[in-house]
Amino acid sequence: SSDGCDPSNIGIAPLEPTVFELIYHVTVLSGLWGELSRMVTIMPRFLIRNESSWLDIDVKQVGAPDTSRVQIKKGEMLPFYWFDITLPELVCARPTQSRNRYSWSGGCDLCSLGMIPLRVRSINQLNLRSLRVNVELQPGTGGSGTIVSMRDEDPHGEGSLFRIENHSPFQVFISQDGVLANPASVMLRNDTSLSCDRIQPGERT
Repeated sequence: SSDGCDPSNIGIAPLEPTVFELIYHVTVLSGLWGELSRMVTIMPRFLIRNESSWLDIDVKQVGAPDTSRVQIKKGEMLPFYWFDITLPELVCARPTQSRNRYSWSGGCDLCSLGMIPLRVRSINQLNLRSLRVNVELQPGTGGSGTIVSMRDEDPHGEGSLFRIENHSPFQVFISQDGVLANPASVMLRNDTSLSCDRIQPGERT
């Protein structure tokens, strides 16, 4: 056709599930032509910032393949987009893979403002760390833009948002309730499995 469109494609939705959520901000230009001209600023809706002083962090959408992960180096801030709109709009994180390999954390809702802890566990289940996630609004976006700040917490639990101490003489099994958990799987004596963390007497996590 004369406008360059293929009539056979009219009404067919795109097959690419990736979604780029953007926000825009309209301001009046300063100067002589300000009353007649406007400036439109377009930016990503979600920005993720790594506030750790030594740790690089991987992030991705929950359920998306590992190849979709975004590596955020310490002190860096990058935009985040949904890899697949059919998956839950939740973000998971883990330390960037090095000598100690970690599993992905549970899901974090980028629309829930405030601070939450995320648990991340090493593949061999020997190391358990937590990340502090702070979700806040981007200034100057009219409440539409979001900045997500991540940093590692003290491995011994000092000052952590989430800490459990076992002061009993028994080994304690603790499980996170809900579908967003990413716990370990422990085999019991009757050959049944229980998804939980094990905390020895005197330990804290």
